[in-house]
Amino acid sequence: MDLDFVQKLIEFVSRSPIAELEIERDGVRIRMSRHTAPAQSASQTQPSPQPGPAAGIAVSSNPALTAPPIARHSIRAPLTGVFYRSGTEGEPPLASVGDVVMEGQKVGVLEAMKTFNAVESDRPGRIVQIAFDDHAAVQSGDVLFVLEDLG
Repeated sequence: MDLDFVQKLIEFVSRSPIAELEIERDGVRIRMSRHTAPAQSASQTQPSPQPGPAAGIAVSSNPALTAPPIARHSIRAPLTGVFYRSGTEGEPPLASVGDVVMEGQKVGVLEAMKTFNAVESDRPGRIVQIAFDDHAAVQSGDVLFVLEDLG
């Protein structure tokens, strides 16, 4: 994986609404995530005394450290073009966040050279993120949807 490709990934994550991206290419895996710290008020800056754990017991307040990882999958743009969330103008989106989609289900449309191409889910799952707005220009390989496994 070359440095130009990694820089393009960083630019993609920074300009898109996705919070996390994981990619594996040529045996190298890269995971990028964007975390924003919540704003603290003046009353929150001083920690309040709390009883601590007994000596020798490790306690984690971060549920991400104790919960099993959630399996996620990206549906990517098969070609460069304009992304549409609905099949035709004026219709509701083909898929929205929270929707359960099946393998082969049409979830969007890409227009390239005046030809409309269906974007289909390549596995079943629940849509947890849509990376681009309607009528957005996308590049081949861009993440369009993020699915969470149904398991």
